[in-house]
Amino acid sequence: MTRLRQVFENAAIPIIAVLLGLLVSALFVLFSGNDPIQTYQRLFCEGFGPRGCETFSDLVIFRAAPEDNPEAVQTFFAPFYGGGGHPLSVVIERTTILILTALSATVAFQAGLFSIGMDGQLVLGALTAAFFGYWLPGQIYALTGVADPDAAPEAMKTIMHFFVPLVCISLAMGVGAIYSWIAGYLKVKLNVNELISTIILNALAVRFVHYMVNNPLRADTTNTARTVRIDDTAWLIPFNRALLPDVEWFSGSRVGVGILMAIIAAFAIGFYLWRTTAGYEQRMTRGSGLFARFAGVASQRAALRAMLISGALSGLAGAIQILGVERRLVDGFASAGIGFDGVLVAVLARESIVGILIVGLFFAGLEQGAINLQFGNVPRQLGGIIIAFIILLNSMEDFFRRTFTRIRLKLRPPPARKATSEVKAT
Repeated sequence: MTRLRQVFENAAIPIIAVLLGLLVSALFVLFSGNDPIQTYQRLFCEGFGPRGCETFSDLVIFRAAPEDNPEAVQTFFAPFYGGGGHPLSVVIERTTILILTALSATVAFQAGLFSIGMDGQLVLGALTAAFFGYWLPGQIYALTGVADPDAAPEAMKTIMHFFVPLVCISLAMGVGAIYSWIAGYLKVKLNVNELISTIILNALAVRFVHYMVNNPLRADTTNTARTVRIDDTAWLIPFNRALLPDVEWFSGSRVGVGILMAIIAAFAIGFYLWRTTAGYEQRMTRGSGLFARFAGVASQRAALRAMLISGALSGLAGAIQILGVERRLVDGFASAGIGFDGVLVAVLARESIVGILIVGLFFAGLEQGAINLQFGNVPRQLGGIIIAFIILLNSMEDFFRRTFTRIRLKLRPPPARKATSEVKAT
């Protein structure tokens, strides 16, 4: 019974936080001169509904007719209706990077390290993938004597399609892991606060990437600095270009094998943390580093291992974003704060692997809907306010749990009354 109550409370808290966040945000929507119901309908339709979604009911049941026969209206389960491409496919594209950076934060948190260095590790991983994505294929063509890449043998291209992305991803993960390890080393050896060190390392990484994109790696003299586009052999081809070209649901998005890699990484991290000795040592370190050392756990080694894994996941996120979505690194990417969004997802999901998958999708959908609010004469900033209130209220876990306890105690009958009723029954 206690276990069931805990599960109910864990599920109820984020739902209540979302509802309260929407309720509080409605005041700001009214202040801006907009109808909260219509604004929220547009917010969720743009983020989670099919093309043409207008009301909350369209998020579940959607009615549409073929273009060649407008009178033949059909009913669809909204998440599966892909006419014109489903916005959820774009949301999943964004979810990929949120899942990986949230996993990165979770691994560090589970070792008792409040690392928020995902931004720096991600942008360095992205820079690494962007550089080797066009440099490595060029070296391979030069070594094999291929003057025109378009004339390269198909067998060679097929091998490169597997080899080049693998090398780019591995190098990006390695760079992210090393950069994260620096903060871990400063913590365990010099007792430097990891929050401060990761903030500084983030700033250094962002400025370094900005310099590299604007100077040594700049591809042209356009207004926006950018690197050379990666070679086709390094491209993680989206589903709508390769495996599922005829599935209209994926139209307009660049979601591909990256989301599969993120899901596999999520289950791998879950297994590592809760089913392996190394993961147990890491969680012991979080509880009490001193107790862990007395129990024979090498807490410093566990912390450094956690930072290496954390950085590798952020580096993987950056590589997937370049190889599977952007195909080049553009100036401004480094300062977008994508990695910090992953930290928020990890906090909101309470470091639960399943929670990260769900919250990541929900968070990405809200962001997508907030971006598109401006096309309905609604200030884009309102979307950010709504998300901020949901995050704020979701962080009030202790308040909600105390409230649940008080309600439960009030509803419970007094012991004397309960004993009397039992006597009468006998």
